[in-house]
Amino acid sequence: MYRSAAALALALVLGVGAVFDFHAGAKKRAPVWMQRAGLEWLHRLGSEPRRLSWRYLSTNTLFLLTLLRRSL
Repeated sequence: MYRSAAALALALVLGVGAVFDFHAGAKKRAPVWMQRAGLEWLHRLGSEPRRLSWRYLSTNTLFLLTLLRRSL
């Protein structure tokens, strides 16, 4: 989205993640207690580890490194 937004000349770009899959019933949502605890990502990782493990590992690591760098 970040790379494409300028080329598309849009005022707003929204990432919806798996919301369409959840709405269509193609994927099950995490239990309510996991949703409330902010752990739906963990449920999704457990549901699709092959697809999501590299994404979560790389982006979360980059996020944490950026956060540490800015806080120092």
